[in-house]
Amino acid sequence: MRLRRPEDFRRVWSEGRSWAHPLFVLWALPNELQGVRVGITASRKIGNAVMRNRARRLLREAVRHLYAQIGGGWDLVFVARPPLIEAKEPQVESVLRQMLGRAGLWVSPPDGNDG
Repeated sequence: MRLRRPEDFRRVWSEGRSWAHPLFVLWALPNELQGVRVGITASRKIGNAVMRNRARRLLREAVRHLYAQIGGGWDLVFVARPPLIEAKEPQVESVLRQMLGRAGLWVSPPDGNDG
């Protein structure tokens, strides 16, 4: 599921906790739902519209690949940083896995295989 409403983003930013990496910042806040809701944002600091869209696409694809291993009951907001537009998909996915682990949101799949 996606976070869509601006007030949901603001709530995560004001009440949630953050973990930073040079590629992006992860904000997390527990929610009352079973699933994980994800929001992705890229400001004009990233660059023009093409660069912002690339940054969002990279993050969205990494989250899509790892969504099943994210623990339930969280609202997550990813804020892209300028170096993200130079990164490749495997690097973004690896950093995302690392950040989810640091945040305590990574859940191993049932077969015990981490990826």
